[in-house]
Amino acid sequence: MPTGATGAPTAARRCAKLPAVPTAAGPGPSRRAFLAVLPLAGTGGLLLAGMSGCTTSTGGASTSRVTPADVTAAGAAHTRETALIEAYDSAIDQHPGLAETLRAIRAQHAEHARELVAQGLPEAATATATAAGTPATTGAPAGAGLRSSPAVGTPPPAGSDTPETRATTLSALAELERTTAAAHRTGCLAAGAGLAPLLASLCAAESAHAELVAALGAPGAAG
Repeated sequence: MPTGATGAPTAARRCAKLPAVPTAAGPGPSRRAFLAVLPLAGTGGLLLAGMSGCTTSTGGASTSRVTPADVTAAGAAHTRETALIEAYDSAIDQHPGLAETLRAIRAQHAEHARELVAQGLPEAATATATAAGTPATTGAPAGAGLRSSPAVGTPPPAGSDTPETRATTLSALAELERTTAAAHRTGCLAAGAGLAPLLASLCAAESAHAELVAALGAPGAAG
């Protein structure tokens, strides 16, 4: 199929090849196994190596290809990543026993936010400034314009860290990852060739996060 001036047909084919967003978890892994798998859930090529056309774009969207849909999609995607980071911050506050795992996933969402800002599209940059309230700190682990994750050892509110609340928190995080993946896929379908590869990567990453977080909260999952 010939590709038009904006590369939209090619972008649509990329997004159409994305996997379905997961709805159920498999057997619960140990925390060590969980952390070993996490690098595969990032936006890098390992997770996407077998997915033709779905690669992370790191060079920024070509200014000649930027469309209003790209600008809107980048801002919306950054807002979703910010919401995920805030959700993980809250979970880390409440459940210190899960902090190591949740911080690893949170760091990936911070990287997602940085990659969106690196595209140079104004909506993502504006979303960063709004979320931050202050200038971003270069090299901060929280990512562009986002607050640092909670300090190790911060006590959770009384009664908030129980097996039941942990299961509820992990279920909510998994659902948020699923809805974010679905929204990234929708954005990918609307975006031009300059932004679609990144949104495709984020969709795949969030789908993997959803499965991993749900598995961590499954009965029998080891700590």
